[in-house]
Amino acid sequence: MSASLTYLGHCAFLWRTELGRTLLIDPYGDPVDGRLFLRAFPPVESDVVAVTHDHFDHNELDALPGHPTVLRGAGSFRLDDLSVTGVMDLHSGRSGQRGMVNIVFVVEVSGVRFCHIGDNRHDLSCEVRQDIGGVDVLMVTVDDSSHLLTNEQVDILVQSLSPRVVVPMHYYIPDLTAVESTLETPDGWLATQSSVRRLGSPEVEISPEGLPANREAWVFDAKWGD
Repeated sequence: MSASLTYLGHCAFLWRTELGRTLLIDPYGDPVDGRLFLRAFPPVESDVVAVTHDHFDHNELDALPGHPTVLRGAGSFRLDDLSVTGVMDLHSGRSGQRGMVNIVFVVEVSGVRFCHIGDNRHDLSCEVRQDIGGVDVLMVTVDDSSHLLTNEQVDILVQSLSPRVVVPMHYYIPDLTAVESTLETPDGWLATQSSVRRLGSPEVEISPEGLPANREAWVFDAKWGD
């Protein structure tokens, strides 16, 4: 049993289950026309779309075709062999200090548990940590400008959730992210990791048997069109 995971850039990921069900999390948009993203979000079809919070670089639903089920809050959702649980917490930094909610999504397919952290703070409460549960693959915001989290805060979050695989997101990608975004690459953080696997592809098949015995950071190429 395995599921495919595709990185679409920024914080956008697409899962496809063995039964063909699809889940998209955090499609991005750009209200200032090229200041943040150099390309529009691709017209990705999906059965379910989850939005971690209402910032424009995470909630571009208008770009999507069809009529997917939209998940925006805490709670559990199941569709055939796709299971999604939303855990409510707070955005990182000043937005969180002002009370902005962020939904952490836990996705379970083919026996693998993924955690998409969104723009969440790093200092999880015991209750939130318990609600998230076990994590095999963690998608976490990493960039050398510390736009959302410092490298030290990323490490605290990783240690708290103890995943087998850590996938950076929300960083500068040439030909996709504008320099004006002020985002940088995750290379500084990656240099501190004991094991880094550069996939050389935007897509990977993941099964329980394919998970590493010791923690690895996986770096995807980004796919923004066919």
